Amino acid sequence: MESQVSKELIITFLPSEESAVCVITLGEKEIGRFPVKRQEDKATISSAFSAIAKQLGVRAVVKEKASGEEILWSPVKIGALTAKNRFAVLPMEGADAGKDGSLTAGCMERYHAYCAGGAAVICLEAVTLQYESRSRDRQLLFDVRDPQSRASWEAFIRSLKIQYPDTILIFQFHHAGETADPSFSRRVCVKPLPGFGGDVIDESYIEDYIRRQVETAEFLYGIGVDGVDLKLCHGYLGSQLLRPYNDRNWKYGGSWENRSRFAFETCEKIRSRIPDHHFLLGARVSMYEEMPGGQGHAGADSPYIDLRESIALIQGLEQRGCDFFGETIGNASLYWENMAPDRSCAVNVYKHASMAKRMKEHLRTETIVIGAGMSVLGDGTENGLRGIEAEKSSLPAFGSSCIRDGGMDLIGLGRQSLADPELPRKLRDGRRKEIHWCRTCNLCSELEMRQQSIGCPVYRETYRTLLQKVRKEYGKPERIITGDGE
Repeated sequence: MESQVSKELIITFLPSEESAVCVITLGEKEIGRFPVKRQEDKATISSAFSAIAKQLGVRAVVKEKASGEEILWSPVKIGALTAKNRFAVLPMEGADAGKDGSLTAGCMERYHAYCAGGAAVICLEAVTLQYESRSRDRQLLFDVRDPQSRASWEAFIRSLKIQYPDTILIFQFHHAGETADPSFSRRVCVKPLPGFGGDVIDESYIEDYIRRQVETAEFLYGIGVDGVDLKLCHGYLGSQLLRPYNDRNWKYGGSWENRSRFAFETCEKIRSRIPDHHFLLGARVSMYEEMPGGQGHAGADSPYIDLRESIALIQGLEQRGCDFFGETIGNASLYWENMAPDRSCAVNVYKHASMAKRMKEHLRTETIVIGAGMSVLGDGTENGLRGIEAEKSSLPAFGSSCIRDGGMDLIGLGRQSLADPELPRKLRDGRRKEIHWCRTCNLCSELEMRQQSIGCPVYRETYRTLLQKVRKEYGKPERIITGDGE
C-alpha cells in the first residue's frame, strides 16, 4: 500500500540570507529548490505548486521553517514602556565632547546614527555628573546645577525624542573614582588600591554624589529621557564601594549592609521622587570583578568568585524599584580581555551569557536583563569559536538562542554599534550581507586610550586617518587598557 506521505507535495520555505529558499519534495524525494527573493513571492509560489499538485492528484502542504531569529523583532515590556525589538546600544565611554564636557556635533551625530539604526534601547554613554570625576579628557558632562549644561542637554534630548519617539533613551551616570586620570581629573578612592590610590573620600562626598544623581534623574525625567542607569561595574566608583576590599570602617564600607548602602540609597531616593515606571531605573552590574577582593568575590583578599553578594545586590535593587539590569563582568582598568572578548579569547562570550542567565534566575520574570560581550561573534565565520557551527555562533543566532532559553531579554551592542550602528535595521530588512561586522581589533579602544574621538577605523575613513596620526605621534601600544567597550 502506498504511504500517505507520497501523496503530498511539500513546499517548504527555509530562511536564508536571501530571505528564503523554497524546497519542493514529493514524498521523501526532493525534486527542486530555488531562492525566494521577496516575501510576497511566497504566496505566488505556493499557489503555483498547489495547482501542480492538484493536476498530479496529490495534496499540497506548505511549510515555513523559522530561523529562530524572529524573537529579535518581538516587543518586550520594560517597566511601563515597550521596547520595539531586542537590541540595545550599550553605554560606552566616549571622548568626543568639548574640552569642558559639552555636547559637540560629533556626539550628537553619533546618537542620531544609533537611533536611526533601529535599536530599541539606546544607553547614552557613561556621562559624568561632575567635571572632576571623568575618565576621559573629553568625556561628556552633564552638570545639573549649571543652567547652560541643563539647556544644552534639554535641547539635544528633545530633538532626539521628536525624531525617534519609539526609541527608549537611557542615561548612564558615571564617576571614575580611582580610575580617573590625574593628569586632567581628580583621582579619589574609598580605599587605596595598589597601582591606583587617590584622595580618600568621606561620607559627605558620597552623600553629595547621591543627591546629585537624584537631582539629575528628576531633571532628565522632566525633559523626556526614558530612564537612568546606575554604573555599578568595571571598577568605577559604584563598583569600588561594593567590593569586599572596601573593608574600611565607615558608613559605606566594611559590612555588606554598609557597602551596598550607596547603591540602595540612590535607587530608593530616585524611585521615591519618580514613582512613575514610565521612567525606567536600572543598573549596570559586574557580577564579578576578576580581582582579589573585587566585586563578586569571597572576601577582602580572596580571588575566589562568590556571587552571593552580586545576587543580593540585584535583588535588593529590584525590590527598590529597578526595572532592568545590564550584565557585565571584569574591571576596565585591569582585565580588558574578559570585559570585551576578541578572537583570541572569544569563549569569554560564554561567561557573559552565563552571568546574564544567573541574573534572570534570581530576578522576577518581568525584570529585564541586557546581555553583553557579543561583538566578537560577528557573522559566525571568523570569531575563533570551535565546537559550534558558524551559523549558530553568529551574533543574531547566538543572541536569539539566549533570549529563547530565558538567559537574557535584550542583546547589548558595544563595539558592534561603532562598526555598524545600522545592524538592527539591516537585519530587519534582510540586508545581512551589508552589515559591517565588528572585527574586535580594538582599534576603537586604542583611540579611546589615547584620549581621541572614538569610532571604527576599519569602516570609517575619518577614524582610520585619526588612528594613523595617533600612531605616528605615540606609536602602537603593546596592550590596550582603557574604559568601557563591549
